Amino acid sequence: MILMNNKDIEFVTRHYRRGRFSPTAGWRRLGLGHGRLAARFRVAAAIAVAVILTATAAVVYHEYGYSADTREPAVSSVASPLVEVRVIDFEDAPLQQVVEKIEAVYGVKVCNVPEDADHLSLSLHYEGNPSDLVEEINEILGTEMTVTEK
Repeated sequence: MILMNNKDIEFVTRHYRRGRFSPTAGWRRLGLGHGRLAARFRVAAAIAVAVILTATAAVVYHEYGYSADTREPAVSSVASPLVEVRVIDFEDAPLQQVVEKIEAVYGVKVCNVPEDADHLSLSLHYEGNPSDLVEEINEILGTEMTVTEK
């Protein structure tokens, strides 16, 4: 809030004439009528928005990249049990039991199971395909098992 002293009030009352200190008339005298000024602000705002959107698009393009090739990679229409993802849990289970469960859940055949499979046990939570699961078991137990389709 602006505080005015008596001197200021006297000046305003002495010189005030209706229409003389009109803001609209002042803008017109400067050649910036309300309509033109508002239009200039709208144009400036539109340009600013365009610049910001262009800059944002450039950052997104640079950061995430863009490929004109929008085709998705070819996917085989034949479902192979070797790439099917499932979840399997084992808790101190003998290797033979683990192999049987893998074969039952994924519908595959596990080959090269060691002769001493009952002496090897495994605790594991796994989510993935059977080939990767058997590779993990091979690394853990030092075996050389493989997976084939039934």
